[in-house]
Amino acid sequence: MTSTLKTGLSSERVRGPPGFYISHLACPVCHELPWKPVACQSCETPFCSTCIHQWLANNPFKCPNRCRPYTERKCPPFIVKLLSQLQIACFYQSAGCNQIISYEGLDKHEIECGFQSQQCSGCQLQILKKDFDNHMSNCPSMQVTCQDCKLIYKRGDAAITHTENICLREQLRQLRDECKENKRIRHTTSGYTTSFMAGGSGNIAFFEQKASVSVARPNEKFTFFSVAACAAWNDNLQLTITGHRNSIEINTHTEILLFGKPKPILLFLENLDKITLESSGGTAHPTSGGGTWTHVLVAQLTIGPFIDENTLSWNIT
Repeated sequence: MTSTLKTGLSSERVRGPPGFYISHLACPVCHELPWKPVACQSCETPFCSTCIHQWLANNPFKCPNRCRPYTERKCPPFIVKLLSQLQIACFYQSAGCNQIISYEGLDKHEIECGFQSQQCSGCQLQILKKDFDNHMSNCPSMQVTCQDCKLIYKRGDAAITHTENICLREQLRQLRDECKENKRIRHTTSGYTTSFMAGGSGNIAFFEQKASVSVARPNEKFTFFSVAACAAWNDNLQLTITGHRNSIEINTHTEILLFGKPKPILLFLENLDKITLESSGGTAHPTSGGGTWTHVLVAQLTIGPFIDENTLSWNIT
């Protein structure tokens, strides 16, 4: 607590000048040396600003000296001059501060004083402000985060919970997880990427859950001859192929796909304007890392006849 939060300054903290009697200036409310004083316009008695405001809350418009109505004014200049001549001991002298400060400089000093205490968020002890940074850098109860492996641990437990080997193992685990996720998103086990994405293979399609081929122009039609496909991650993956004509489903065919083994599927569906391929189910293949993803690898797709590839629209979902 600093003097800025007190109603008045204790006479025990006042140092000089010789012959000065604090009772001559004492606040009539708290009977201490006024702090940040204001005065009554009628009687010119100085009060601590906090004291008089608390008084007025219980005694509206009434001065402690019975002046009515109470009207506040600045403290008289001669009182301000007397206060400015005083030297005050720091509020934290009991904690070790030996500074004697002018009345006018007291507020700033006590806000910055290194002998005020702060609580450590780790060990919960009260630490002097001047020692706080050093304490926080060495407190064994503080939680720290490793910049390399991102583990969070108490500094004092580092020899058990964050050894060099633990840190390296955690970094390797994170790298494996990152690689596995990148592989799941962009690549099948065989290393193929989808031809429906920019920069993909020119003759391989790779999709998850649903893909479709449809005409881009009204009244265009095509024939779906065959497709060769396999599951990218699962075994026993169900692939459903549906032919559409004028927004009506005219044929649905389901096949079971195995991991990494392209299966030729011959259908010969004529006069279509859209074909959809949807995947679902299946069980994780032993080499897929335990995931049950429904990605499909299309190794070959035969449709026709059409004038040019711009008459078809490809869509991956």
